[in-house]
Amino acid sequence: MPLSQEEPTLPFRFVGGFALSTKTIGFVLSLQGIYSMLAQLFLVPFVLRRLGSLGTFRCVAISYPILYFAVPYLVLFPENLRMASIYFCLIWKVTAQALAYPANAILLTNAAPSMLVLGAINGIAAATASLCRAFGPTVSGLIHSAGLDKGYSGLAWWVCALVCVIGAVETSWMVETAVRLDNGDESDEEAELSESLMDQLAIESAIAAAGVRSADEDANPNVGNHPPGRAKS
Repeated sequence: MPLSQEEPTLPFRFVGGFALSTKTIGFVLSLQGIYSMLAQLFLVPFVLRRLGSLGTFRCVAISYPILYFAVPYLVLFPENLRMASIYFCLIWKVTAQALAYPANAILLTNAAPSMLVLGAINGIAAATASLCRAFGPTVSGLIHSAGLDKGYSGLAWWVCALVCVIGAVETSWMVETAVRLDNGDESDEEAELSESLMDQLAIESAIAAAGVRSADEDANPNVGNHPPGRAKS
């Protein structure tokens, strides 16, 4: 967006952007991708070991509303501080994103009551995330357009901050499951299913063996009536 020539009416009524060139935007996005890769490799394992999955997710959920609420005000910074503030918020956003997805995946896996339903749970989670990615830009774009018409360029960001506040409050009700599914212990449901399958296979094998033996005896009644080592006469 171009720079605004209107005087802002704080705290909420102002419009305008940074008027960045295409070259600058491409450079910023490149730095975002490089930092995201480094954060996934080095920062995420360290933080997860220190805070745990639930602690990491809560910290990220609490930080997102602050970030989304503050971003629109960057256009009001002095010109010599704007790029520094953009990079700061970009690092903040990429760090939170890099920490949120692995922590969420671990919590989701640990919360599954059984390995038998883990695939269904992950499928529902992926479908829900895709649905939000599909409708999110459309809804936020409509809100942003309405905000610009009224003179509030940060309206879409503040609505996202409100949604994140709801998510942050919900994390206070979350409990991290102590027992992981990959600890080698089968759940009762899995054990019963395994035993049932083994019993069924054993019964079917015994019936098949008995049927083969009965068929052989019917075909030759003298089979099995001669001592070992002696041929039939």
